Amino acid sequence: MNQTIYQDPQNNSIRMSSFSKLESECPFGGLGIKFVGSGEEVYFVNQKRFTVKAGEYMVGNSFTQSVVQINSKEQVRGLCIDLSPEVIREVAESSNQPWFVPTDFLLSDQFFVNRYSVHNTRFGKLLLQMNHKLCSWDLRNDLLKNEIFYGLAQSMLADQGLIFEHLTKLDFKKKNTNEELLRAVLEAKALMDNRIADNFSLDFLAKHAGISKYHFIRLFKQIFETTPYQYQQNIRLDQSKVAIQNGLEVSTAADRFGFPDVSSFSKAFKKRYGSSPGILRKSNF
Repeated sequence: MNQTIYQDPQNNSIRMSSFSKLESECPFGGLGIKFVGSGEEVYFVNQKRFTVKAGEYMVGNSFTQSVVQINSKEQVRGLCIDLSPEVIREVAESSNQPWFVPTDFLLSDQFFVNRYSVHNTRFGKLLLQMNHKLCSWDLRNDLLKNEIFYGLAQSMLADQGLIFEHLTKLDFKKKNTNEELLRAVLEAKALMDNRIADNFSLDFLAKHAGISKYHFIRLFKQIFETTPYQYQQNIRLDQSKVAIQNGLEVSTAADRFGFPDVSSFSKAFKKRYGSSPGILRKSNF
């Protein structure tokens, strides 16, 4: 089943899919997004295989030639969104945000096709909300329809602006080499984001990325301007701060966010924020 929920004259569109078996060409219109809500879909793009699991999505454009395969005992449910070039250009040209990516990159054959987790991107968070609320929306309403597509385009441009920035930091001669290395490091970063309490070894992360340990550290710092250890430490502290502000006990936060004990957690927290987690918690109650 492939049901069109909405499509306008500019070819902005939203479609819902549900298949247990499928092998078909899968075009990406304008700037296209293929989201998997349940199950697993496999995409073949330029001889590269992408396995997209529940809670992940692919991004491509009209130059992306792909084939999708689904082979499951259960129904694999997905959401396909096409953002028209007109909407992408209008949002990009109307914004003065420095992180917006050039539209001639987004809409060209140079575009970086990749898979993302909904939990790690601005677009992904909107996609989750959309997937839950879609059935209750009346997309015949012009105001609602435009708010949705402009909001999606803005978040996509923000995410892709970061990707474009990451790519420009890699200076290997071949475009494919830069893309493959960025995908590898992004995969490792996503693992750290999604399993924040796990103390991954450098051996594990480098093996997951498929590159040497030294190369992984060097590339990670080159792309994100911080080391893997410092990145992990900072996201743990940032998320623990929010959790403590919302009432979580300091000892529970230390354990939940992967610190060996309260003492080391408090020391790292104070170094980053200038005060202890205990003082922060007291100030919110």
